[in-house]
Amino acid sequence: MFWRTSSPLDADDEEWQLDCWGWLLRHFGGAAALRKRSLILPTRAFFTPSEEQGHAAASHYFGQVAAYFGIDAARFNLVPQQDSIDPVLGPLQVLQDAPREPAGTFSVSRGGAMTITYNPAIVPKPMKLIATFAHEICHPLLFSVPEEPPGGTEMEEFATDLAVTFFGFGIFNSNTAASFTQYRDTATGTQGWSFERQGYLSPAERAFALALFIQARGQGIQDAREYLDSGPLAYFRKATKYLAQTPSISSDLLAAHQ
Repeated sequence: MFWRTSSPLDADDEEWQLDCWGWLLRHFGGAAALRKRSLILPTRAFFTPSEEQGHAAASHYFGQVAAYFGIDAARFNLVPQQDSIDPVLGPLQVLQDAPREPAGTFSVSRGGAMTITYNPAIVPKPMKLIATFAHEICHPLLFSVPEEPPGGTEMEEFATDLAVTFFGFGIFNSNTAASFTQYRDTATGTQGWSFERQGYLSPAERAFALALFIQARGQGIQDAREYLDSGPLAYFRKATKYLAQTPSISSDLLAAHQ
């Protein structure tokens, strides 16, 4: 017992996530459907690269993401957001606290028309673009469920984040949870690193969800290890080891939703 791995989540977060897994299983096909679901990989076998740029490229990837959900992409209006404000106005001018557009949004009109927007800046970043589209497509799926997610309406975005992994996009979800990028500020002559976070669940929570998805399906560990970035991979390894030492977590969850 002295060498058991502790959960990467605190007790409350783990309890909520398992409750949310049960909620998703109840409303989206149960254990049988989960076992048949694919682990979507960032490879050409799953996504054909776009030869276009801009909105045409975004539409190309959106159609492929929608297909993995079994949804007709034509049901959505896909709209690019306005370009984010460039904080560097000139060699000696920097706009402080410039607003940034979200990676994506989902909305429904009174007439029922569904619109998904995306930030044009992420189009050259297929990993982030695909994760964004998967998240936004999960919104109407979860809104169709008559039962609120565990924790009520204030947890809807967190449940949507978890659903991205539940429907097979866990590698994309984990790799885009947080990123560090190098930057150079020409206005001030400084350089360094910037931090950006996308979504609601923490990197540890997303890794736990991915490890549980893989354990429930009985395959995919090597694929995850190959395609996860180093940061998410560290969380994933700890979550995988913890779940391997406590197999009742997934077995009880699946048994309750056969």
